[in-house]
Amino acid sequence: MLISQKEIELQPDQLNLIKKGWGEEVIDGTKVYRIKYESDGEEVMGYLAHPIDTTKKYPLVIWNRGGNLKNGLIDEFLARGMYGEIASWGYVVLASEYRIGEEFGGKDINDVMNLIPIAETLEYCDTDNIGMEGWSRGGMMTYKALTLTNRIKCAVVISGLADLIRTEKLQNNLSEAFKVQFGTDNPHLFEERKIERSPVHFADKIKKNVSVLLIHGKADTHVAAQDSVDMFNLLKENNVYTELRLIQGGDHYLTKQKKETAVMRRRWFDKYLKNTTQV
Repeated sequence: MLISQKEIELQPDQLNLIKKGWGEEVIDGTKVYRIKYESDGEEVMGYLAHPIDTTKKYPLVIWNRGGNLKNGLIDEFLARGMYGEIASWGYVVLASEYRIGEEFGGKDINDVMNLIPIAETLEYCDTDNIGMEGWSRGGMMTYKALTLTNRIKCAVVISGLADLIRTEKLQNNLSEAFKVQFGTDNPHLFEERKIERSPVHFADKIKKNVSVLLIHGKADTHVAAQDSVDMFNLLKENNVYTELRLIQGGDHYLTKQKKETAVMRRRWFDKYLKNTTQV
């Protein structure tokens, strides 16, 4: 249930930065709101974006952020740019910041799933056509969501986390964060929860009606590109249509390939949610 929404208001210099970085249509053609909604009885913060013209219906893209705990929270400047960009392509965007006390792929997955009933209350949102996008940890959340519903027609996973044990070895500081989020420092339970939250161990549960695009930088030092290679192979084995784009020299954030990546993402959503590829 949507509790409140407030349109994001930025300073003129911030708006100009967004126009330069994401394009004028992001500011001139969209609205982005900070929202509060109910999920499992808790109040959760998030964002809503849509084209200015709400006399039409637009497909929905649910966007899953990366990071853990406070690391990875999306501020209003980034939200105005990132979500405004997708809205400028002709989509409604809903994104969760996840609950306080998030569990890194535990009950906080409900914060993602509970965005769908909110979308159904928006007259300008076409909930017969739903896509999902996740970056990094948001990729893990996307994979999990795809096991829970067949309503999502397509998904884009970028720098997606699929093997928590491998990623923990890459990032030494993750172990303590995982213990907090998993609610245990018991060695046996700790290892068990890393496995059960790793998409490589539940790829066979992903619904077969979804089409998945995987994008990963070969120079990613946060989440190994092998995570996406493994998921590509597992999804193919499970008869889920998937394509893999490995980006030469791309880091975790695909810093130097933003425009290239944006074209790939938009084409995928347009193909499966609008039956067109105009970009």
